[in-house]
Parts: sequence; structure tokens; C-alpha cells
Amino acid sequence: MKATTSGHEFHVGGCHFTGRHGAVFRAPAQDSPALDLVVTALEDEALVDLVSYSFATNQPHTRAPMSNMLPDFMVVGPDFRWKGYGGVVAAGYWDESWQPALNSAYLRC
Repeated sequence: MKATTSGHEFHVGGCHFTGRHGAVFRAPAQDSPALDLVVTALEDEALVDLVSYSFATNQPHTRAPMSNMLPDFMVVGPDFRWKGYGGVVAAGYWDESWQPALNSAYLRC
């Protein structure tokens, strides 16, 4: 049960995603006890969808993106732009080995 990227695919648990998918996840930083926030996508449009979704047109209502409202990992599909969080195809938390904890994850393959 690994979460990896290879070429033009994301692999999370037993699922693999291709095409217009994006992902945001926490990962251990190299040479530091801190965590990194990784925002990536397989296509440019998916990346734009991810980074622009969390902003409201009324700026006082905008939350800090990727802050306290997301799990450890989230993969969004091609419908994320118009479905919002209904377009999430995988989300959940890492276990102690930085693998998806299946008892607290949602995976739609």
C-alpha cells in the first residue's frame, strides 16, 4: 500500500490515477524533523484547479489553503473544477509508516 508517482501516474493504496489528476499531501522533509506540503498534478489544468479552488471571490471569506481543512493526502480528479470536493477520488491519513491508513482513507479507483 504505497503512495507513489511514476511517469504520468499517481499510485495511492491499490489505486492508480492518470490524466487530469492532482494531489496534495504532507510528507517528511529531507534532513529535517519538519513536514513538507507537496502540491502536484499530472496536467497543468489539474494543478490550476487545485491551487485556485480554495479561494473565495470575497477575500475576507478565504481560508488559508491547505491548512486545517484537509487530511494528510488528497487526490482530485478531472471533475474537481465543477464538483468541488465531490471530485475528490482519494483522501485520508498516513499510518506510522507513511502509507495510506486504510481504516481512515477514502479511495475511489
